[in-house]
Amino acid sequence: MISQDLLEIKKRYGEKMSHLCRVLFPNLLEKEGLLPKLLLEHFNPNHELYQDLLNSNLTVEFRNYIYSLLDIKDNKQIPVLKTPTELLDEAGYILYECKCEEDIQSFRKYYKKEEELCTFKERRLAKCYVFFAVKKDVSNIKREDYKEPKREDKYGTSVISIQFTRDMANMLSIKNRYNHTVSNPDVTFSNNLDNIIPGLTASFENTYGLKQKNNGNSLEIPQYVLASDGKYYKYNYEINNIYYCPDNILVDNFQVQKYAKEKYLVMDYFLLDLVNKKLILIDNKIQDSFVGSIGEIKKIQIKNIDKGKKVIISPVLGNDIMIALDNDNRIIELTNSNLEKVGDNFLYYNNKLSVLILPNLREVGNDFLTYNQNLVILELKKLRTIGNNFLVFNQNLKSLSLPNLLYVGDNFLVCSQNLINVALPKLKEVGNFFIFNNQKLTTLLLPELEIVGNYFLFANLSLRELFLPSLKIVGEKFLFCNQNLRFFLAPLLQELKDDFFINNVYLRNDFLDKIKKVKIKV
Repeated sequence: MISQDLLEIKKRYGEKMSHLCRVLFPNLLEKEGLLPKLLLEHFNPNHELYQDLLNSNLTVEFRNYIYSLLDIKDNKQIPVLKTPTELLDEAGYILYECKCEEDIQSFRKYYKKEEELCTFKERRLAKCYVFFAVKKDVSNIKREDYKEPKREDKYGTSVISIQFTRDMANMLSIKNRYNHTVSNPDVTFSNNLDNIIPGLTASFENTYGLKQKNNGNSLEIPQYVLASDGKYYKYNYEINNIYYCPDNILVDNFQVQKYAKEKYLVMDYFLLDLVNKKLILIDNKIQDSFVGSIGEIKKIQIKNIDKGKKVIISPVLGNDIMIALDNDNRIIELTNSNLEKVGDNFLYYNNKLSVLILPNLREVGNDFLTYNQNLVILELKKLRTIGNNFLVFNQNLKSLSLPNLLYVGDNFLVCSQNLINVALPKLKEVGNFFIFNNQKLTTLLLPELEIVGNYFLFANLSLRELFLPSLKIVGEKFLFCNQNLRFFLAPLLQELKDDFFINNVYLRNDFLDKIKKVKIKV
């Protein structure tokens, strides 16, 4: 007969989690109510915790963490007489305490573009005590030497920001130099100061009075954040140090905010106000044109479906808009027949959308679905113009047809590794890096294309034929490293740039003989 404790764990965390707990904690289950109490005090309930621990090979660490919560031994620490400045000096760092905004901004110089901390974008000192530790030889540690960055490599840890929240918990975050170009950059050294040099945790407590609520017990789980209430929360997105979690929960600078479900729905990083019928961005530092694409709302319906929800938004003008959510309230499907134009950053951070149907869309701005990797169905039949960074790094789209497209900017479908067929029958001009670094593209229809920028079809490995009957102008590195291209025809092309057909043993010499005017380095 299953115990009441395991039934409670099954209810809160799922059946597989209850089975795991029966294996890992048989002795704890001897004391009625103990194990559920420990779990509920330290893990916000969700039925994915078991699988997340399993996927990250953390079942042993999880067991040790639970047992560490019961450690009642008198852990008398050896007194730490040195200050954080002295200890970090021994570890090769110079420690700086930030007392004003100018102090914080003075460290921006150490961060490359796109790797700056969100600390630089807001008044962080109102929420946190902020320190920076900089390696003494930082000038000799170059970003370009670390082509495959790791969170705790020499460059990543050469400049670290040590931040404690200004509340009773004094939650600690150690942020490295890569920011979001590596996994979990805000938990460098597992947010344990003693991993930098032993005694540093106690030294910060003694010198600055910064005593951490959960000091000594830590568990790092990908896609989970430890909040100031001592609980781990699974999150969907982390943007500007705000964690957007399932079940209408936000963790903002470690503080937990829960939105009433009868009034609000948190989906992705948006807040749907069910009472006032508005869709807003929770973080006003984010810009995303998805909000403006909805229009004025007349009615909202939410229906539970298998493994998620369906949100039906009836605008004041136009047809109903359908948004499908998964169990974690992430947007996975969107249909909107009212939309004719979208601005920049449309669903910029969304990474789970698989179906997008916008039948009347004609114009798209920059950074459309920039972080999405899961799109499978895309219907944009009337689309005519596209800005920069359209669907970069998508991993699941296999076929794309845009029958009315005329112009695209830079970085169109960059690194779309599974794209096989593309039909753009009216396309006339493309920017730089058009379908850059694609491994599987075999069919490409571009009969009206006249002008292309640099790095056109760079490093395509599967394309064997390409017919461009209208092509007149090409940029540099045109068809660079297309190793398997066997047939190419562009009868109107009169001038080439550097590195044309480099690494193509089949076509390079034969084609150059046919060109009237050539500018190329051989």
